[in-house]
Parts: sequence; C-alpha cells; structure tokens
Amino acid sequence: MSFLPSEQSIWERRQKIFDWLLSERAVVVLAVLLGAAATVYSYFHGYINVYGDAESHLNIAKRVVDSLTPGFAQLGGIWLPLPHVLLVPFVKVDFLWRTGLAGSIVSGAAFVVSSLFLYKLVFLITKNRPAALMAAAVFMANPNILYMQSTPMTEPVLIVFFILSSYFFIKFLENDRDIFSLILSALFGFCAVLSRYDGWLLVTVEAGILSLLYFPWRKLTLSLSRLKSGFSQERWEKLQGRVILFSTLAFFGVLLWFLWDFLILGDPLYFTHSQFSAKSQQNNWLARGELPAYGHPLTALLYYLATTLSNVGIITFILAAAGLVYFFFNHKSKHRYFISLILLVPFIFNVLALFFGQSVIFIPSLTPQTFEWRLFNVRYGVMMVPLAAVCAAYLFYRLRTSGKALVVALLLLQPLLYVVGYSQVITLQDGTSGLSSATAKMPDAQFWFAKNYDRGLVLVDDYARTMSIIRSPVPMQNVIYVGNKPYWEESFQEPEKYATWIVMQKDDEVWKGIYDNPAIQGRLFKYFQKVYTSPEILIFKRSGTD
Repeated sequence: MSFLPSEQSIWERRQKIFDWLLSERAVVVLAVLLGAAATVYSYFHGYINVYGDAESHLNIAKRVVDSLTPGFAQLGGIWLPLPHVLLVPFVKVDFLWRTGLAGSIVSGAAFVVSSLFLYKLVFLITKNRPAALMAAAVFMANPNILYMQSTPMTEPVLIVFFILSSYFFIKFLENDRDIFSLILSALFGFCAVLSRYDGWLLVTVEAGILSLLYFPWRKLTLSLSRLKSGFSQERWEKLQGRVILFSTLAFFGVLLWFLWDFLILGDPLYFTHSQFSAKSQQNNWLARGELPAYGHPLTALLYYLATTLSNVGIITFILAAAGLVYFFFNHKSKHRYFISLILLVPFIFNVLALFFGQSVIFIPSLTPQTFEWRLFNVRYGVMMVPLAAVCAAYLFYRLRTSGKALVVALLLLQPLLYVVGYSQVITLQDGTSGLSSATAKMPDAQFWFAKNYDRGLVLVDDYARTMSIIRSPVPMQNVIYVGNKPYWEESFQEPEKYATWIVMQKDDEVWKGIYDNPAIQGRLFKYFQKVYTSPEILIFKRSGTD
C-alpha cells in the first residue's frame, strides 16, 4: 500500500509528459530546434545563399536602407514586396545581409508559425491531437521545407500566410458567426497577396467560396421572378456583408500593387509585361523551344505532379493521396469540398501557370535530354507539403489502431530514403547544381574582383547577375544599378561621371549601352583601362585611381 502513491505519481507524471508532447507548445519547441539545426547546417556548408534569387531578395531589401538612393522605391515593381519588407530590419546588419542569415530569421519564423497552425488546422478538422501532431511532424521533418526555411527565398513566407489564411477561413466555415476569424483570414490573405502571386488565387477562391456558400442554390428551380423573393433578406445580407468584408481587405493588396506600379513606374501592369517580368523570361524559353508545358494541360499537370512528388517524398505522397480521397468522401464534414479546394490552391495555381506559360519547371524525370538545363524551379513543389501533411494526418486519424501503426511506420521510412540516397533534397540540389544556382556558374571574374576591389562606385547590371555583390567586398551604397536614378542613366552618357569600376557581361545592359555603343565606347577607353578580360566578362577601372 505504501507504494501506491508513488506509482500514481509516476503515472501522473507520465501522463503530463504525454499531454505535453501532444500540445502546441511541443510543436513550437520542436519547430524551433529543427529549424535552428537546419539553418546551422546550411550556414556551415554554405547553402544559405546558393540560389541566385536568394541574393536578389537580400539585395532588394538592403537597397531600401543602404544604397546610393535608399527608400521604398527600391522594392521595385516585379517581385511582390512583403518578403523584402520583412527582411529590411535584419539586412541593416551587414553580417546578416552577406551571410543570408537575415533571410534565415524571416523564413525560420515563418516555419515555426506554419508548423503550429498546421497542428491547429488538423485539430480543427479532426479534434484529434495525435493527428494534429502528425501533420506538424510531417511538415517539420520534410528536408525540402527544412532547407528552404534556412534561406532568404520567398516560399516559406507565402506558406505561412497561406496556412494562416486557410486556417481562419476554415474556422469561419465551421462557425459562420465567427466574423473575427473571417477578418483574420482576409488579413493573412492580404499578406499572401503581397508575398507571391499564388496568393492572388487563394483570396479569389476564398471569396468565391463565400459567394457559393450563401447563394440560394435550392431556389434555382424557381422562376427568376420568384428567385429574388426566395432569396431571403437575411441570406442576401449575409452574402453581401461577408463577401464584401472579406474582399475589401483581401483584395486591397492587389489594388495596392497596381497603384504602386503606377506611382513608381508609371504603369499599373508593369509586373505583367516589362523586360523583367515572368512573361518576358518565359518568352525567352519559348523562343528556344524549351517551354514544354505551355499550352499542354496534361504536360503541365505531369510536371507539377512530378515536382510535388520530388518535394513531398514518394511515401508521404502516396499516404497523402489516400488521405485526400478519404477526406473528400467523408460525408460527416459538411464543408469538405470547400476545404479541399482551399488546400489545393497551390496545385491549381502552379498547373495553370505552367499551362499559360507564366512559369517553367525543369525536372530530370520529365525534361528532355536535349535541353541545356534539366533542373530548375523545382522548389515550387514545396507549396504542396502543407497539403500532404494535412492529408497524411487525416489518413492516420481515420484508420484503426493497426492502420495508424502502419502509417507511422511508413512515414518513418521516408527520411531513410533520403539517408540512403534513394530520394534527393531536390530544392538543395537545384540550388547547388541546377539553373537556379548562383554558385554553380560563379565566374572567375567574381574571385578576381573580390581580391582586387579597393574603393569607389561600381557600375554593374545587377539583373544579369554579372557579379555577386554579397560575395564581394563592395558596400551596397557603392553599387550603381538600374534602380539608382539618376546615377544609372547618366552613367550611360558619361561613364566616368560616377563610377570607378565598370563590370559588364556580354549582352547585358552595361555591355550594350557602353561597350557596344560607338558614341560612348570612346569615353570608356579614354577614362578607363581594361583590367580583367574573359570571353564573357570585362572589368574596367578608372585610369589614375591605383
């Protein structure tokens, strides 16, 4: 009898530990630990800034606070601004800017919040904590997610706002009197809209669902004259009120972007057709005959399915597909079709973008051998990891004990496939050796310039990525690029006016505007001497500055 209290105490302690492991706090702690460990690994292996776009995101934010012409106009008009605005407080510190850790902080925070709200989302759907923990664990253990959250890329930022907006929208669907959740969904939808263009489809789908939800479908059998009377005043007010409330905030981001491009660049549609736009880039691929999914719906579907599979992992993909089917036919869930549609938005967006030629993905399993590059933009598939996590967890929730054990065992096998080399961390592979990589094609001129630069302003076409600024000793305020008015324009008339150094790559704007321009080339050789020559890159230094 004397042992009973202690045995009960031990049982209670074990129960508390078990309850804590199934809690939101455990998810946050685990996410912080995993995210930090992945970032440390990326830092010491030099993986944080291997993407060319990673440096571009850092540089855009840096120019807002530290450039020849600082200010928010440096955000530009192509990439949506919110990820860069979030970077601004951190890139002020040169070490965080050059190492990319500024981006790791933002993406890491997004990773932690995403993990927590995936847990909350699955618990909202299932009311089952083990299933909720399963969803968070699948997301947190995905190596492509872990790598991307250590970088300055914009995908983690979009993912967190996608999850937040979806969670609060689904919470509103479960209780349409919870107007505060609808407002929060619109707020985070607004943030998604200003993060990546995928967010535009998200808020459009959510607004469409609200319209469908309150439309009197049962009255469609009535004549048109009776339809209006069948549409009760209360229901009409709900339709108007909720759709307008949501859309006013959610679509305000779209309006702001049109207005921004008009005020800064004089064209509200600048992001759709300028020389820096996605359309312009895809036209170059189209001219080379290397836009395989354009105009081919089945090819677009196959390319994104293969990309999803490579990011999610084959075992998780199969379990998630089964879970999605289970959920889709779960008649107990009143809004299962709407919830499925929301979670499938990234898939729909990317397939449509490939089909309409607004995006391109090269993946080795599908890309023809004749293409110059066979690995590019595969990171777009990480957007499907949240859906895979939710669906795999839902499958776990629906199965009996033996089925649950099988799901857990299979999910534990997924990391082993990466360990033995059967599966690759394809986002890292693209960053280190694919077309997305900045380091795979680093020119010798980069190392020469890093060694020989001493002082002065540098004229360079940053869009062509002739030279990596973060890997050079050049301070950002010493760089003259296309966004530095009037320095940029005047340098094409009088190259010697500001620049001590001119770095040009064959056929970039500086090469064409100065070196290939007979009217200006004379001034170039009068005031500058060529100090570095290669088939693709020339570097000039102002005469008499040694």
